[in-house]
Amino acid sequence: MIQYRTVDKLAARIALHGYGTNPQPWQDWVRERLPSRQGQRVLEVGAGTRALWPSKPDIALVPTDLSAAMCTTLRGKGFAPARCSADALPFAAGSFDGAIASHMLYHVDEPPKAIAELNRVLRPGGWLVATTNGGGHMAELWEIAEKVGLPMSFPLAADLSFRAENAIALLSRDFEDVDLIRYEDELVVATPEPVVAYLASCVDRDLTDEELSVLHNEVAGRGTVRIHKHSVLVTARSDQGNGS
Repeated sequence: MIQYRTVDKLAARIALHGYGTNPQPWQDWVRERLPSRQGQRVLEVGAGTRALWPSKPDIALVPTDLSAAMCTTLRGKGFAPARCSADALPFAAGSFDGAIASHMLYHVDEPPKAIAELNRVLRPGGWLVATTNGGGHMAELWEIAEKVGLPMSFPLAADLSFRAENAIALLSRDFEDVDLIRYEDELVVATPEPVVAYLASCVDRDLTDEELSVLHNEVAGRGTVRIHKHSVLVTARSDQGNGS
């Protein structure tokens, strides 16, 4: 996917979430809800730039990503990532104690296939933590994009293939004890630049100077922009048959 040929577009999107009003940042909130994991062997699919781990994790983390640029970044941070898709994992059955799929299962062509793969590589009773978005998530940004005619490369959150509204049903086909928790947050952005950078990053090409100018003027004219979020974390436990 063009979006992930470099780390720049992902970095712009991550940066906007720094304007959240929840006093506990998203990454801290997610890590706090991971099962007891010290010393465990844990797979992270779609690890990206390792944003979830600002310091060295207390686990034997095995990151993967389909993007060559992301894998290069991970190697620069001292990891040995596997370049692969989440729906075709190059690991033996029962290889991991836990797995993390953070905002990435909607990127694979067939989320049920990726979910089955995650179940396969987990030991019986192993844990999975997946995150995603739901209806209304950051809809204000898509409204701005529509108004100025930006060809967004991502669908609305309500149209994601793996989203808050169907995550439990999809995971329950292969996992047990599936539970969903919502992260309460709102972004409040007083200057246009972070919003412009986010929206520009969601287009599969560089915007022209004219497009950037129109976008900047539209955002600036709105003053402080308030952006509502609908992000969730889903926990699950691998069934005893590992997909058999």
